[in-house]
Amino acid sequence: MKSAAINSAEYKNDYFSIVILESEHRPGSYFFCSGISIPRFDPICWGKAGICSNPAFKGLQLLRADVSAYAVKRGIVTRNAEVSYEPTGSHGDGWYQENALLIEDVSRETVQELLEFSVHDLVRTVLTACSPHISVPTGFLAPEAMQRFLESLSVPNYKEMAPPPIAKPQAVAAA
Repeated sequence: MKSAAINSAEYKNDYFSIVILESEHRPGSYFFCSGISIPRFDPICWGKAGICSNPAFKGLQLLRADVSAYAVKRGIVTRNAEVSYEPTGSHGDGWYQENALLIEDVSRETVQELLEFSVHDLVRTVLTACSPHISVPTGFLAPEAMQRFLESLSVPNYKEMAPPPIAKPQAVAAA
């Protein structure tokens, strides 16, 4: 029995990985898988969020929901993948992956659109939380170029520095 070639779209660098892989059992339907390296984002995010509010981790969680919303607006059905699927691979300590999302009956062009949206959305979400004054570069950067951009935002020796001061809430005068 001859099997059909499986199509995929991948975006991988040292900071994050997004893989959209065609289901071998349902041609035209794809598994959306994403992972992020918390240690790589730490020099960008350190001291800029509250306890248990790592912007990179939250960005990864929100990405799955954002991809689903993006797809649904285009009439595409998404659902939780009923199988555990992790084509992003094991990258070592500090890498976290979200559960796979099944995207049903889409074209190859739509898969590329989803990949481009995902890359931009993930980086924008993380930067909005920790560096709102910085914009994601326009256009679709190659993985290596995105890595260089993210590296340029890193604070060297961030662990040796005092955390930035946290603003105290202002009292509201009674009317």
